[in-house]
Amino acid sequence: MTAAREVAPPAAAIAGPRLRGAAGLPAAIREFSGLQLRDYGGAGGLKTINVRSLGSAHTAVFLDGVPIDNAQNAQVDLGRISTEGLEKVELFQGQRSQTLQTAREYGSASSLHLTSALPTPDGRNGFRVRLRGGSMGTVAPSAAWESRWSPVLSSRVQMGFTRAHGRYPFHVRDFRNTPEGYRGYDTVMVRQNCDLTEFRGDAHLFFTPEGGRYDARVSWYGSERGIPGPVYKQAERYPLSSDRQGDRNMSVQAGGTQILGPSLSLLVKARYARDVLDYVDVSEIDPSVHADWNYLQQSGYLSSGLSWKASDRWFFGGAVDGQYETLRSRVSARRKTLFTAASASFLEGPWRASAAVQYQLSGGAGTYRFLSPSLLVEWLPDPYWEFGALLKRSCRLPTFNDLYYSPVAVRKLEPEEVCQSAVHWAWDRRYPHWRFQAREELYFNYVRNKLIAVPNGSLFRWSMYNLGAVRIFGDELSFTASWHSGATVLGGTARYTYQWARDTGTGGQIPYIPLHSANFRLFWNQGNWSIDLQGFLTGERFTSSTNRDDFRIAPWTTWDASAAYSFPRHGLSLKIQLNNLLNANYEVIRQYLMPGFHAFGTLEYVF
Repeated sequence: MTAAREVAPPAAAIAGPRLRGAAGLPAAIREFSGLQLRDYGGAGGLKTINVRSLGSAHTAVFLDGVPIDNAQNAQVDLGRISTEGLEKVELFQGQRSQTLQTAREYGSASSLHLTSALPTPDGRNGFRVRLRGGSMGTVAPSAAWESRWSPVLSSRVQMGFTRAHGRYPFHVRDFRNTPEGYRGYDTVMVRQNCDLTEFRGDAHLFFTPEGGRYDARVSWYGSERGIPGPVYKQAERYPLSSDRQGDRNMSVQAGGTQILGPSLSLLVKARYARDVLDYVDVSEIDPSVHADWNYLQQSGYLSSGLSWKASDRWFFGGAVDGQYETLRSRVSARRKTLFTAASASFLEGPWRASAAVQYQLSGGAGTYRFLSPSLLVEWLPDPYWEFGALLKRSCRLPTFNDLYYSPVAVRKLEPEEVCQSAVHWAWDRRYPHWRFQAREELYFNYVRNKLIAVPNGSLFRWSMYNLGAVRIFGDELSFTASWHSGATVLGGTARYTYQWARDTGTGGQIPYIPLHSANFRLFWNQGNWSIDLQGFLTGERFTSSTNRDDFRIAPWTTWDASAAYSFPRHGLSLKIQLNNLLNANYEVIRQYLMPGFHAFGTLEYVF
């Protein structure tokens, strides 16, 4: 390709059998440094990511270079995305440095890129069936059929179904001083209204002529789920949440890249999505009283871009994107957005640099104009060391979900602006049987008019507000050591993140951001066997930037283990996954307690 290779590699990536064998996208990426996975528990619980304390809306999700939009809570629910059929998942902090990319990709504070794998590279047709099941009544069969019609034309059709009652026991206790004296409760409860029934289907066509790659896909997703409320002591006449939610989502996307000559490459992407959401809001005071909320959101997206190789040192790129979004509900709205971007990359000896600028013009649900420049510099003095620095300015507009998806009046919110800066070093040394890797990144983010989302009674009704200004200082450290000999691989990874994220008004840590977090992984692969052990540690957090004890969420630690074995002669593989081995009682979001020990098994057959 004539487009410049990445000036900086992704901050984290996962690929191959480990990605395809993951229980889902959240399970695959939750060990990435600087990434906080927000999980509301249960089979159908919302799962989003928060990168470097900036909030989920600052992390754009791209599927084969096309942005994925979502009609629920202004966030992409990663729990709906399967890892089957994916080649790799990459997380870019700040700026992806390709010169051939869409204009949307230049403006995000961070981006998660999902790349589909080409089917059956050896030219054979293949059929795969998978059955996953286990705790919480989970049964999840899926199937995929891959075909190669010619040397340049191939296809993949996938279908999956999941059903789970979602119930799990948990231990809840609350003791405090009250005007009446020291009172409280300590009991074991069962999480209710967590059931999930979902179906997903995907048809994907690939065309790979010389010098190009094109693809088109049609996807459909439907689900019916219970929305559990927060857990707290209630009178018997006030039952726990019995809200219900139904989703029907359809999308069509197509695109490709093509080399036009020795120095020129072209990119074209398009997507249409139609999302229908039905929500039944049941009153806790009188369950016979309920309100039905219906939402229809449609979006169309089109992008074209060019990359020009001016010399062996200089690469230039540009792109123009247009997006049109509509919402039909109790309040109807529309938004038209134009994105334009240009970039330049320089590669000379050990030095690499990339500069880019994106201009965003949005009208409809308010008129906004924003300029997002970025600068990325890398220095590689030898094959073992890497040093780099980043500067970037980005913006996150209030979305339809922020402004309108609420049973209350339309909110008045200001756009959220972010200034990012970071420096990093990395070391990678290989020996005949050993490999050692280390990386550290120091970053400082300044956020103006930060938008904070906290649940308000249910996962559907959120409290959104501008916090003013936030200063975020972070330090991410990671170290990996591995030993390999023949078919045997043994190793471990340790990652630590420090995030000092303070509201300039109160001086306190902003909601749900831990000061300290870490994760650990030990792995062993021997021929057809593989064993993993993972640990996750999260320090104390607060539900308000006023860091009082009554807003405190206790720290927690969990350990997960998995073992897998494949029978290569029979095309059969088996995996057992044990989560929360020590049965820790914890909550990622306050009053949304997570499951204790639970287990799943996966059986896969390829023929």
